[in-house]
Amino acid sequence: MRKFVWDTSAIVNIKEPNAEGYSPGNSFYEDFNDGWIEGEYLNIFPTLAVFEIQATVSKKHRKGQRILRDFYLMDDNAISYDVNQELITKSIDLFTLDGFNNLQGADLVFACIAHVEDAYLVTMDRKLALHASKQIKVINLNESAESENYYRALFQYNN
Repeated sequence: MRKFVWDTSAIVNIKEPNAEGYSPGNSFYEDFNDGWIEGEYLNIFPTLAVFEIQATVSKKHRKGQRILRDFYLMDDNAISYDVNQELITKSIDLFTLDGFNNLQGADLVFACIAHVEDAYLVTMDRKLALHASKQIKVINLNESAESENYYRALFQYNN
């Protein structure tokens, strides 16, 4: 089963299409639901992201941008992942790994979850992708800004 840890930037991107109505986050998310990407999968949404998403939505509203507060992502192929003592215990040796030692705040949490769960990290954060990719599989949705290049990342890691 393939697992995917979604960071805040990727989750918010699901609701942020470009001028043509395309969003790499939404496209990637929907490709699983629609069966375009085959096989069993699990989307992992860290509970910490709930707070970051709400802060991001508030910031966008202050700037006059429109975005809904509600995100309906949970289904049979999704879990919310608690940031708790068990995760800390499993992650303690990861903090000093090359790449991880350059991450800050929630980025380190998301990368540790991906490492612990042997999952892909799905992100729109270029810095996070750069540093985390030294230790884990990363799907940088920026590379799919115009078309679905995330397929290449999936197949690259599967070979």
